[in-house]
Amino acid sequence: MADQGKEPVLHNEALEEAIKVFKGDQSNENLAKIMMQLERATVMQPAMLPKEADMQKVKSLIEKSQGGKVPVKLTGQTQPRPIILKNDKGDQFFAVFTSQSQMPADQKYPAMMFLPFKACSQMAAREELKLTGVVLNPFTDNLVIHKAALDMLNKKNGQILTEDKIARDGLSGNFYQDRQGFMEKIGKEKEGYVFDCYREAYKKEKGDQAPFPYRQEDFGVIILNISDTLHMARIGLAEGGAVKGVCLCAFCCYNPQTDEGIYYLIQRGPQKQRNRLLTVDGQGTCTDIGEAPEEGSELYELMGRVPWAEQ
Repeated sequence: MADQGKEPVLHNEALEEAIKVFKGDQSNENLAKIMMQLERATVMQPAMLPKEADMQKVKSLIEKSQGGKVPVKLTGQTQPRPIILKNDKGDQFFAVFTSQSQMPADQKYPAMMFLPFKACSQMAAREELKLTGVVLNPFTDNLVIHKAALDMLNKKNGQILTEDKIARDGLSGNFYQDRQGFMEKIGKEKEGYVFDCYREAYKKEKGDQAPFPYRQEDFGVIILNISDTLHMARIGLAEGGAVKGVCLCAFCCYNPQTDEGIYYLIQRGPQKQRNRLLTVDGQGTCTDIGEAPEEGSELYELMGRVPWAEQ
């Protein structure tokens, strides 16, 4: 549940497409693509109010929410509990939906939570719940993600390096928070600005006393004002030779005419495979969109990928 005054907008189109592909070809590779999408997805999870809930408080919150039009924050005895589904074999699952369109119009739930899938996954892994897994879109796709896969996802999320988390979440967050300001600052200060961003984010993660492992020369910044509608900044994250994570470089693409922006990230490929190209959107959702361009051709290829270039 949220209290920002409006229902969160879900952007799970790539996830839904991956599910569609998997239904046609249930290979381990296609399942891995679904799990990669789920890592950063926000989903809808039906819930019910606890038996001990103070119904007077609940009634007051319903009135405050204007009949569900304005989300409100529920805590304590008004905090919803995820609904558990059971199949004819007695297996129990959490149900989650990737979008409103995946639910029948006549299907109603006491409450609906909007939360990162990884939070749902961590909850489903609790031994006391004795769940078999999570079922995605039970009325349409009915795709079961078993507990073993959830355990692997939870372990992966728990092991992300601080340096990679900053590249994925911190730097992209700074960019989307003020795209114009970000591009102006990085254009003037270049490596010094990136160094300051990393140092500030690192202290938030590790504390003020933690030794900061970067030098300013570990970063490299290239600024290209290609046209009136496309300014780009390439941020090299391993220019000093000391690769501290899997993130190698980031690309901030900005349209000064419309204030549109997109953030790309290149990660080192696993086990001598090609590097991967990811994109992080304004909601923090990270999506793997395939193999990264060959080194040296990244800028040229990404110029053609920016969404407004297709308009």
